[in-house]
Amino acid sequence: MTVKKIIFSTLTLFFVNGVVGSVAAQQIRPDHGKSPEWLESIAPGFDTIARNPIEYRKVLDKYTAAIVRLSVRECAIVYYGFPMQQGFSPAVPGEEDMQRAIMADDYETAYALGVQILEHSPVNLTALYWTLYAATETRQSWEVRNSLKGRYNSISHVISLSGDGTSPQTAFKVVWNSDMYSYTMLELELTIGEGYLWDERWTEFEVMPSGPGVAFKNSSIFFEVWENE
Repeated sequence: MTVKKIIFSTLTLFFVNGVVGSVAAQQIRPDHGKSPEWLESIAPGFDTIARNPIEYRKVLDKYTAAIVRLSVRECAIVYYGFPMQQGFSPAVPGEEDMQRAIMADDYETAYALGVQILEHSPVNLTALYWTLYAATETRQSWEVRNSLKGRYNSISHVISLSGDGTSPQTAFKVVWNSDMYSYTMLELELTIGEGYLWDERWTEFEVMPSGPGVAFKNSSIFFEVWENE
């Protein structure tokens, strides 16, 4: 394995439990080809639907409408199939502005930006979390907040099923770089330290519990940015 250290910058900002973390990583773009066993195990027929824009859109519309609870299979298709759709970009325009608005307690602006972001990136875990946060602070309707919470929980649950993060072979799979940080800090409640890129494919972060009662198997966590072409 080859490894190089990831240099962090202040481009991506997170406001978690009163602490601002400056985190950004090099985009990883591995060529995975056909979906592997881990994805087929939770989303049988993934390739057939994800590679068909019409069929994929049906599942995405069901997800964004939040009329009914989606199955694990449908959530996996929506999240991991999104990079395969026309117009996908690994960048999420407006995400940094939304986070800056959150830090400035400008929740009205943050919410408006979040809604715009989700129109283009409806399965982005980071955007879902901060839009929900802003929606709560601006006292949006219960229906709006419940929809955002349901979508956020669906994506975070699917990520949890993609691996355990304890090795490159069992790395958590995410669609966006920012989702690596959001999942680690918000779901696992771990503080991120230095990061390393292995074989241009896996990102390893040094981690430590962010508070008492928080446990993780290792002192580091592995992620793989999923881009099925």
